[in-house]
Amino acid sequence: MEESYKIIFNMKDEIFKVFEKSLQKDGYEILYKDEKILFVKKSEKNLTQEQIKRIVNIEKIHANGTKGILFMDITSAVQYLIKLSNEEQKKDGKFRWMMRQAYTKAILDKSKNEG
Repeated sequence: MEESYKIIFNMKDEIFKVFEKSLQKDGYEILYKDEKILFVKKSEKNLTQEQIKRIVNIEKIHANGTKGILFMDITSAVQYLIKLSNEEQKKDGKFRWMMRQAYTKAILDKSKNEG
């Protein structure tokens, strides 16, 4: 199974439900969902609740400043996070930088598709 982690945010209710069903149909497992964020994985590896919380908290910061739906592939950042020990995860700035890069790439992809 190819490993994949995605975050989608800023969806309206009806679109949220469509994405949720579609991703589940494609074999993704929902790790976190609320009114703004849907975090899914297609992987046999498990994330701890602390790792999920860390990822979601970073994305909540981004979600507040973003207009419209944003679809982010955060696979490489999550793979990097999994390799770190719990203590390293707390101190490591590279993971946050990788998440910021994924966010920036998603913004650029979105602007290409809109323009």
